[in-house]
Amino acid sequence: MLALALLAVAQFEIPQKTVLIDEAVPIVVTGLPPNSKVTLRAQNDAWASKVDYVADANGVVTPPDPMRLFWSAERMSNDSFGAEEWKLSAEVDGKVVATTSIKRLAVAPDVKITRIRDRGLFGDLYEPAGEGKHPAVLVLGGSGGGLPPPNGAPGGLASRGYVVFSLAYFGEEGLPRALEYIPLEYFDKAVSWLMSQPSVDPSRVAILGTSRGGELALLLGSLMPRIKAVVAYVPSDVVYGGCCDRRGVPAWTIRGRALARAPIPVENIHGAILLISGRDDGVWPSSEMSEAIVARLQRNHFAYPYEHLTYDRAGHGIGRPFTSTMEINNTRHPLTGRMIRLGGTPEGTAHARADSWEKMLAFLKANL
Repeated sequence: MLALALLAVAQFEIPQKTVLIDEAVPIVVTGLPPNSKVTLRAQNDAWASKVDYVADANGVVTPPDPMRLFWSAERMSNDSFGAEEWKLSAEVDGKVVATTSIKRLAVAPDVKITRIRDRGLFGDLYEPAGEGKHPAVLVLGGSGGGLPPPNGAPGGLASRGYVVFSLAYFGEEGLPRALEYIPLEYFDKAVSWLMSQPSVDPSRVAILGTSRGGELALLLGSLMPRIKAVVAYVPSDVVYGGCCDRRGVPAWTIRGRALARAPIPVENIHGAILLISGRDDGVWPSSEMSEAIVARLQRNHFAYPYEHLTYDRAGHGIGRPFTSTMEINNTRHPLTGRMIRLGGTPEGTAHARADSWEKMLAFLKANL
């Protein structure tokens, strides 16, 4: 009888049932037995989590961090079919007393995505709804190669009104196999192509990159005065060699000549710079290298806005928020197959992702 009574009154109160994956979902459960122990669960085809709470004297659970249900999710399978749909449940004394479901989207439904194979370029073009010309962002991945995916920065930015060109530069058909001897002219061509699109305002173009892509974003910004803002997640302050197996091989070339390891002349960037790093980076010391970039900008009396966001208990896994952080220190490199430690804790990384994402969006809005 108790279970039946609870089923009649306990309920989730969630204002929106369809959200972007980077949008915080305020979750409240009401109608619970006062002061009872309550287990909240979230599950889809690939991931599952549970978090224990205690209802207050009014029978209400208001999680202080409702997104813990999502960033603490553990992998159940590699099957991502239907992964947008999440079932939430509340349990008291092992019995389910309330359920609901929400849909979490990587990209807003009105964003148009087009695969681009033009002039040797390989990428995905994301175009938001709405007439007129939009600010645009070229998005670059790191040493894993391939295309930055929709559930990363491309989907989040396009869903907020930016045209996004998610660009592969190795590891796809027709491109170099590895991060070796990549001509920087390829990216100049990509920026020119992006600026020529009817949906793009060519005076408002930024570059965003992560890891080796962060290094690359800073390098390209220093060479292309038409770039008006650079966002570099967990970057290097110097030009590194190729990745990931052959030593002494250059990563980048310009006019057919290899770029040697040297500090990136970030003072030549003609726009605002945002650096994002973790103090426990397990891949390379991105926080210290970002501080070196800041020091170089200060020495050269850099004329544009710049900021470094760095986070304790976070490492190399900072990006779009509210997806699982539980595998950050046991993740397989997509190219080499080696297991790597990104650094940080799951909770620290989740905080860094959420805080830096909002500040990154504000940065682009202010500078584009």
